[in-house]
Amino acid sequence: MARRLALIVPPVILLVATLWIRYTADFGLAYQAGVEAWNSGRPQHLLTWTGTPFYATVMALVSRAGSLEITARTFTALNILVWGALLNVVWLRMRTHLNTPVWWGTCLAAIVFSPAIQTIFWLQPNLIVFAIALLGFVLLGRRNGAAGALIGLSIALKPIVVVLPLALLLRRSSRAPALGAIATAIVLSFAGLGFLAWRAGDAAVLNPFDYLAGFLSKGQGPIAACVPENYSPVATMCRLGLEPSTAVTAAVAVLVLLGAWLLLRDLPDSSESRWTVFAASCLLSGLLGPIAWASYGILLAPLFLLLTYQFSRERAPVALWIGLGLAYLLAQLIWDPLESLAQTPVVVIIFSYSVGQFSQYVLLFVWVRWRLWRRGSASTRTPVTSPSVQQT
Repeated sequence: MARRLALIVPPVILLVATLWIRYTADFGLAYQAGVEAWNSGRPQHLLTWTGTPFYATVMALVSRAGSLEITARTFTALNILVWGALLNVVWLRMRTHLNTPVWWGTCLAAIVFSPAIQTIFWLQPNLIVFAIALLGFVLLGRRNGAAGALIGLSIALKPIVVVLPLALLLRRSSRAPALGAIATAIVLSFAGLGFLAWRAGDAAVLNPFDYLAGFLSKGQGPIAACVPENYSPVATMCRLGLEPSTAVTAAVAVLVLLGAWLLLRDLPDSSESRWTVFAASCLLSGLLGPIAWASYGILLAPLFLLLTYQFSRERAPVALWIGLGLAYLLAQLIWDPLESLAQTPVVVIIFSYSVGQFSQYVLLFVWVRWRLWRRGSASTRTPVTSPSVQQT
């Protein structure tokens, strides 16, 4: 009973707390892009729009369905419901996999996980998109058609888990749904372009390369290129003096995909390895593009949980526990927009963003070190048969 209350009460409290919200934050920008998509078919002309053609189509329909205030409140409620559902489904399932102290610790860490709270108060669709991809992944092996469609839908809406279908291609058992996910994302993206071309009355809008070029230019623009709020490697290098460009973005993408292949190609075909593929794909997806806001930190959550489970079960070294805790603390540094609403000094916010961006790199390092430790530990436990015994 106590566990169920711990999972139900926080979303209810947050739902009540958001009733006073009057600002529309990022949802307002997406709503404005939807209005522009309906009126001109060219939402990419807005400086603040970096979304996909399919998401622009969805927001165009949303803008027709109701006013900004009503739809923003509905969206906030939906975000909180999805967050609450994720907490309940995941942690009720983990009751049999974690001992009581670890279960309560991870549950509390999830409830106060800053990137999820940021997503809700920034009115971003990250939780919804993540939940769709997670549901698709859960259906793998049982309903592969639905699994591929859901993962593809997630990417078409907002490609924050874009590495997932590429990672699934590495495993023969998941290759078919991976291709289905890629096909679904392509079809929905062209459907979005078709809608925009219809609203623009111009077939040239169907060109996906023009739309992609517009997105890449936003990543190199003043609102994203070097700002501390942007956690992407491209933005980090920009702050270090390397000007962003399409070549730099492509080079980073190639390195991330190469890293994904090296890290995931030799995993055994087991249930735990499947979840490793999902968790690692989420983490690496956040490193792929030129734009990655702090709220994308929800992509770190699967690997945080997986490593905590493995560390507690296999008694990981203290140094790895410290590294995992450091990665979590770095992810917790940012509480915008609540910090801005509380009039926190700008210097403090900028410092928090500048340091917090390293959470993803620390977590990646800890995961790689953990894999090396497990491999070394397994080799020391493997019995060596002497030649004399072999001859016998």
